[in-house]
Amino acid sequence: MRIAIIAIFLTTTAFGFVLKYLTYSRRNDPLPENVRDVFDDDTYKKNQAYGMEKIRFSIVSGIIGMTISLSFLLFNVHHWLYGFISGHTGNIYLVSLFMLFAPLVVANIINRIVGIYETFVIEERYSFNKTRAGTFIVDFVKMLVMFLVIAGGLLSLFLFLRDRIGDGVSIAIFLVLIAFQFFMAFISPLLVRIIYKLTPLEDGALKRKIESLAQRTGYRLRGIYMVDASKRSTKLDAFASGFGKTKTIGLFDTLVEKMTHDEIIGVLAHEIGHAKKHHILKRSCFGLLTLAIMVAAAHFIVTMPEVSQAFGFADANAAFGIYVLFIMMSPVMLILGIPSNILSRRHEYEADAFEREQVGKETAISALKKLYRESFGNLTPHPFVVMMEHSHPPLSERVAALENTQS
Repeated sequence: MRIAIIAIFLTTTAFGFVLKYLTYSRRNDPLPENVRDVFDDDTYKKNQAYGMEKIRFSIVSGIIGMTISLSFLLFNVHHWLYGFISGHTGNIYLVSLFMLFAPLVVANIINRIVGIYETFVIEERYSFNKTRAGTFIVDFVKMLVMFLVIAGGLLSLFLFLRDRIGDGVSIAIFLVLIAFQFFMAFISPLLVRIIYKLTPLEDGALKRKIESLAQRTGYRLRGIYMVDASKRSTKLDAFASGFGKTKTIGLFDTLVEKMTHDEIIGVLAHEIGHAKKHHILKRSCFGLLTLAIMVAAAHFIVTMPEVSQAFGFADANAAFGIYVLFIMMSPVMLILGIPSNILSRRHEYEADAFEREQVGKETAISALKKLYRESFGNLTPHPFVVMMEHSHPPLSERVAALENTQS
């Protein structure tokens, strides 16, 4: 069992490196004709240099992460932590939380230290980074605390339900996770505020155009906000999130600075298109299938003594079983990711078509190309990598779909 689990971990990690290599192998491919105007020659060379440097860095950081995770498994770190904390408390919740999350916190801190190079060297070199050291640290602490609170709460609830209802915990936790997903989607505007500062958009031509877009598309708004993204990056983005009366539109200040009003309306129309076409709900249905598979697998893996015993435990340990669950299910998640990404890419085409209906073909294409230009997007992705990892179609294919219309 021990060898099988480690083999699965190494195989899926190696597969990730293969995908990175395939992306790297396309670095000298010619640009598709319909996106040649996204970059001039000098800028495209800079784009390729940026993309390849990011890949090389991700390989190095991936090797570091793999080494850390592999060390946890080889040296039975979780079992050692279990014995250490058990000597100080008999509270099963504290023991499980410490054993499971202490290694994750250490790994996250190391990854964040490695990430300093990406943010303050690579992103800085290509004029994307606007993050100050203080903001970098505060963002990390916020994200870490959010993760520990949410994941810790779910783990504690799982242990509590398992203690109270035994084998029925699988169905109970499945229902809890469904409710949790809807709850997270509902409070997503609040979560954004934890990281970013949101300021109501000032009255003016842009606000009137956004309100007009919302009115004619039937998208009821709670508010329109400027997001202080320029404190962290020069990249462009916007979002439309929330349900019912919590619907919120957020505009990155970088987007407002570098796009025309019509292009901004196009970007927002795309996001509203996702909502109007019920894409979130449709993807949630597929997500429920994935969740059901994970919960079913958890029912067996978490309670299987051989899993925990292979790494030093005397009997089945529920918390450690959850850790191993994600390792053993990673190949299944890779396979399920293929139809999930196919569905997501189809939704992107549909949202693009909705955007085209609102602002016209030329503006939709212009906005799309500018988004890629400002973020140095990859214009020549490997088809296999697109199939396995990309939730969005390649730019050339999106432009072709927009051009092949009469609008």
